[in-house]
Formats: sequence, structure tokens, C-alpha cells
Amino acid sequence: MKFGFLTEGDTPPGASAANRLHEVIREAQFCDEMNFDFWGSSEQHFTDPVATISAPEVLYGAVAQATSRIKLRSMSTVLLHFNHPIRSAERLATLDILSRGRMQFGTARGNNAGAVKAFEIDADGTRGEWLETLEVIVKALTTHEMEHHGEFYNIEPTIVCPRLYQPQFPEIHVAATSLETHIEAGKMGIGVMNASPFAWDYLEDCIKAYRDALKEAKPLPGVGITSTISLGVFGVHCARTRALALEEARPSSLGFAKFLMSFYGAISETSPGYAYLAGVKDTLGDRADDLPYLVDALPWFLVGAPDDIIKRIREFEAMGIDEVILRMDGHGHHKIMESIEMFGKYVLPEFQNPGNIVRGGGYEEYGVESPPYML
Repeated sequence: MKFGFLTEGDTPPGASAANRLHEVIREAQFCDEMNFDFWGSSEQHFTDPVATISAPEVLYGAVAQATSRIKLRSMSTVLLHFNHPIRSAERLATLDILSRGRMQFGTARGNNAGAVKAFEIDADGTRGEWLETLEVIVKALTTHEMEHHGEFYNIEPTIVCPRLYQPQFPEIHVAATSLETHIEAGKMGIGVMNASPFAWDYLEDCIKAYRDALKEAKPLPGVGITSTISLGVFGVHCARTRALALEEARPSSLGFAKFLMSFYGAISETSPGYAYLAGVKDTLGDRADDLPYLVDALPWFLVGAPDDIIKRIREFEAMGIDEVILRMDGHGHHKIMESIEMFGKYVLPEFQNPGNIVRGGGYEEYGVESPPYML
């Protein structure tokens, strides 16, 4: 099991977006120190203060210089025409150089109704545009001189500079909420980052659809197969006790869940291809204010003490999930840093090096009980 950290720059009342960006960099540094496998941010537009990072490629350059080990995965670059594939290829190669080969490429077709309107996107054509944009990016960074003539781009012979630092094209992933995207990812042999805000049965269907499609994967020319299933978990917080974790996570977890009802509801009205996202409201039902229930009932909440977190991740592992992507955001910087430390000290070692964990206290024989999970 690998662990990724997702931030969207969720900025609480009274804070400034400027300070929040600098906090985000410090959080990335701490994730590097606490042995998270990868770090990333989504690309969002017109969604502040819930998601304020609209130019992630700039932020990634700063994080590359502030970290040394952790992989940097775009989660995700929106592959539509406002991110021209040549410009995207140049940015990816530059980040790969600045990070000395730590770049991983996460993609998305987009699910933001505000961006669809502002950037004049044909919502019915986003899947095809995503695929062609991805093809051009790969071609630009795996061939010396490339050209492309398709439905969305007409590119004459072009040499893209700079080139990747890595000797081969890095892992490719796609953010997916629909069964259709899971199937498409499997057929292409790219990793899938499940971001579906639905129940356990839908997650199981997505995993099966991806694994079945992967059996006959045909990757794009010039790239290998990435066969990982990542699960995006949106409400995440770890504290010494379950009660404390629920108290500290309540505003951001419930707030973000209700934000998603509105956010996905808006995009569901733009095209039949997005209509299924209106079902988020039904998933929460009449329990949208009951965080303890939601944490127990839905796979996209992960709130509790380390024992609670570990148990749930074991369930993910048993389902065939390879990575968890933890959206640990909106609690305030200090609490986020505490949660990162709780994960780094008590959760990640259970999966990375369980033989190094102390299972009992040293004072019980003297009649003094040691409290667990101390920072």
C-alpha cells in the first residue's frame, strides 16, 4: 500500500490565500519527512476558498525545490484545450528536471462547471479531448520530432524542449469518477485514481471494471503499463482518539461533502456524460450532518485514531486498492501538520515496516499505563 497526500489549498475563514500557499509547501516538506510516497494538488478554477490552487504547475516547482525524496504527482492536470498539450509537455519536463525525476503524471478530463463555461468547453466532448491531449503530450516527450493531426489539434513537425529527466515516460494516472473512465484507463494501461463520492458497492464495481479492462491493455506508444488503483479519500484526519478526530474534522469533512453535492450537481447538468454525478446527493441522503455515520458508511471518509485508520486501510487493501490518496485539507495548518505526523508515526509504518513497531508499553509492569499515540 502506498500513501499519497492531496491538498487543494482549502482556506478557512480569517486566513489568506497567500499564507495558505506557503503553508501548503511546508505541509509537502513534512510529508516528505514523514515518508509519504507521493504528494500532489488538483487543478481547480473558480472554487475558492474550498480549492484555491489554480496554477499547480507553479506550486510544483516550489515544492520540487523544498523536498528531496517524495514523488510529485499532478492530481490532476486537466487535459482540455486551455492546457495546450505542447505547453503541458514543456511544464511536465521542466518539473521532472527540477525534481530530478520525481514527476508522476496525473490527468483528468475535468468536472468543473465553472471552468466549462469560462474556458468555453464543449462538455459533450471532454472525454475525446482528454484522450487526444494525452496522446499529444506522450508523443511530444517520447519522440524527437513530433507532429499530430487530429480532431482537436493540428500540430506541424515540432521539437519540444526541455526533455524529461527520467529515461522513460513516467507513470500515467487518470482521475476517475465514472465506470466508463475506469474501463478506458484499464484498456489504455494507465493507473486509475478513483475519486467517486459514492458507496462501497460502486467502488467495488469500479475496481472490477478496471481490472477486467486491464487484462487486454494496449498502452500508448512510448509508455509502459501502470496498473495501480488509487482511492481518493476526501474527508481525512487522524488524532489520538476517534472522538477528537471527529471533532476536529467535522467542519471541513461535512462542509466538503456538501460542497461536492453542489459542485457535482452543477456539472451533471452540462452533459449526459456527467449526469451520473447528480447521485452524490442520494449517497449522503438525510445523513449529511452525521459525520460518525458517514465515516462508518462510506469509503471516502477516513477519520479516527490510528487504529481506526489502519483497520479501514486494511479493508481497502483487501479490495485490491494499491494506493490511498488522502485529502487532508481544511482543518487549519496546525491540525493538518499534526495529522500528517500521526499518519507518519503510527499509520504508514504498519504498512511500510511493521516489524519496527513497539506493541506494548514499558511501564505497565510497574502499575503505570502508557497512553498510545503521543506526538
